[in-house]
Amino acid sequence: MVLFVFYIFLFLLAKPILAGEVLLTDSFDDGDFNDWTVIRNQQWHQPNKPCFNRAYPAQWEIKEGRLGITIDGSPCTTEIIPQDLDLTEIYNYEFEFDWHFSESIHMDRNILIKWQDKKNWQGLHIVDNKLLLQKVINGQLESLYNNWGYFQFKANQQYHFKISVVNDLLTVWVDDQQVLQTLDRPPFLAGFKTLGLQASSGNIFRSVSFFDNFIVRSRDEIGEKKLGVPLYKQHDPTWKNQEYDHASKWSKKYTLERWGCAITSAAMILDYYGINQLPSGRKLDPGKLNFWLRDQPDGFIGQGLVNWLAISRLSQVMSQELQTPVLEYEWIGGDLHSAVKEIDQNRPAILQIPGHFLVADGYIANKTDLYLKDPAYNYELFSQHQTELSSIRSFRPSQTDLSYLLLVYNPEIKVTLIDESGQIPANLNVYIEYIKDPLGGLGDQTQISMIQSLAKPLENKYILKIENNQKEAQEVEIYSYDVDGRVTVLSQIILETKLFNLDFDKSKASQLTEVTNQFTLLRDLLKTLYESGDITAKYAYLKLDQLASYAQNDEENQERYKKLIMSTAQKLEKFVPYSTVIRNIAPSD
Repeated sequence: MVLFVFYIFLFLLAKPILAGEVLLTDSFDDGDFNDWTVIRNQQWHQPNKPCFNRAYPAQWEIKEGRLGITIDGSPCTTEIIPQDLDLTEIYNYEFEFDWHFSESIHMDRNILIKWQDKKNWQGLHIVDNKLLLQKVINGQLESLYNNWGYFQFKANQQYHFKISVVNDLLTVWVDDQQVLQTLDRPPFLAGFKTLGLQASSGNIFRSVSFFDNFIVRSRDEIGEKKLGVPLYKQHDPTWKNQEYDHASKWSKKYTLERWGCAITSAAMILDYYGINQLPSGRKLDPGKLNFWLRDQPDGFIGQGLVNWLAISRLSQVMSQELQTPVLEYEWIGGDLHSAVKEIDQNRPAILQIPGHFLVADGYIANKTDLYLKDPAYNYELFSQHQTELSSIRSFRPSQTDLSYLLLVYNPEIKVTLIDESGQIPANLNVYIEYIKDPLGGLGDQTQISMIQSLAKPLENKYILKIENNQKEAQEVEIYSYDVDGRVTVLSQIILETKLFNLDFDKSKASQLTEVTNQFTLLRDLLKTLYESGDITAKYAYLKLDQLASYAQNDEENQERYKKLIMSTAQKLEKFVPYSTVIRNIAPSD
């Protein structure tokens, strides 16, 4: 029999929780509250003494089928929580109860929405007709915006309350009327365990508060998954008016509120992995992360784009101090299934849609839609954006190789990276990035940047060819990261066409040198002409390339090879654009 009960217990533990499933119910009609535990009952100024009801210690009790307490004395606080309600793995829930306002409405009355310990909790506070959401983190009262509401209470009346917690959105109803709704803001209460009842007295010495018909339900769906990524908003008053990057150089609307979707998403990811501090010791948030990136040689790229590799480098810098993981960055093509795979590995994903970045921290039961932490909009599901997924940014906990090559440039010029085999590297990713202003008009966006990224490059001498057919010189931003994520900036200002040798080294700074050997440049030209079809015979291309190769490596006889190449090109003029070849090998002739 004991074994059978044990198996039933295991079954109940393993049983998934359904949306709407009742997690706790108590009407207190039996006069027993032994399954509730008083976790605090102490005066503010004399913590060794309990709350008092005049001459006697105040105690939680059941009266007329309601659980409550009467306090009349020195300022104090007391809480009582249910013993068997564990919300550690429940992300969305709601609870209802009846609240009896005995004697007067001019009293402190409280309910706990989230409870972790005496120094970390969140609750609803009512005095007179005003409702106020409160949050205490590490013993300090933290601010919330839009955290108050009003209801016309009357003394000696009972009111039906419902409170829901859905994706950090807190909503309070009284008698089926919504009176308060706010979105939680950092710092967040992580690791809370349960909810409960609270009573206190302060400037108002007397408080009488009694509760009935308490019921708690889950709002999580079976099969769904949520990672619980902290939610930041780019329009948070703390940082929304801060200048984003150096945006005043390219926009009259230069605030983080306008352009901060990527940096706010990055702050969420870092916070999720416990990286909540900057090297200066300041607490990390989108505003302070913006300041840190502005001071880095690689913090922003293009026109106001967050360099995701700088975020990875920051995780490396902070890992030893915070014992947090190093985050290895990866660009992934736009596929919802890829985001689901990341979430299955407990890794939130940064999503890119046209002009906007946001965080996916879960999926619905059938895995056809993603739960969002959106820095700009109040959407909860990806489908609400009604747009295609462009790509995914992944940050994977790692202690391995952070080496990378990153190229950023105007899409109107051509940049080609070639490895030692003469091919474009197979794992090279090429994509565009830009940001739209969520508060602006149709054309309010940053300039589009073309980006090439190569993870874990081989220690090779790469060829970098930059072709600029524009009238003005163009900058190509070049960032090389070693195995530990240290960056070397090799950017170039280019007019016309240039060829470079890029010596990549995983253990030290890479080197970039311009190719000035005219025969090396000629070989590149011949290859371009052949691939474009301007050289119409493979034999002609191979013959000239062979001669140029000999000349490239034989400095003593280059004049002789030069004449030989010119005469050969003339003989092959039927297949070769002779004037183009000669102009590049002997521009003065």
